[in-house]
Amino acid sequence: MTKQRVVSIPHMAGAAVDVLSESTAHWLSTGELPAELVTGHKLIDSEHRFLIAAIANLRRVCIDHVNLKDCTGCSDERQQRCEADVIAMLGDVFAFILDHFKTEEMVMRDSLLLMVDRDVCEAHMEDHAAISLAVQQIVSSLDSHHIVSRIRELDTLLARWETNHIALHDLILSRWIAREDSLLRDL
Repeated sequence: MTKQRVVSIPHMAGAAVDVLSESTAHWLSTGELPAELVTGHKLIDSEHRFLIAAIANLRRVCIDHVNLKDCTGCSDERQQRCEADVIAMLGDVFAFILDHFKTEEMVMRDSLLLMVDRDVCEAHMEDHAAISLAVQQIVSSLDSHHIVSRIRELDTLLARWETNHIALHDLILSRWIAREDSLLRDL
């Protein structure tokens, strides 16, 4: 398993990607990735925008996902509605994650990056596996009294993915594809 890495974003003067609240606020409010996280690959960037929408929708499920300790203060009806919304969203997000990772891994193979730099690709794929496992763990720990905790966990995971994973892995892949001699350059 790859260990958590920290990446410097030029305009953020070396701030850790994990704590880039300004960057996170930007993409949640505008629905667009900050320029430094745009890969330039149309399909991958489009899928990242879908992820941003999923995070924004997730944050709308609970009346106060930031401050509520658990769901016991909400009515049974409200708890059931939140649980149903989160379960539906998790299904969509998990299906998206699997498709998105499959797309990126196909691009790694088709662009020949996997043959040229196997270590970079393996680290990228290990990160995919770690993200998938984390989502599975969140799904398996769902219960009606702690939906708000799962919302926070999923929100943190997706926000970290949107910043760390793109900065660490997807931008390397997109730079590889953008080379002059790349067969996938215009996709």
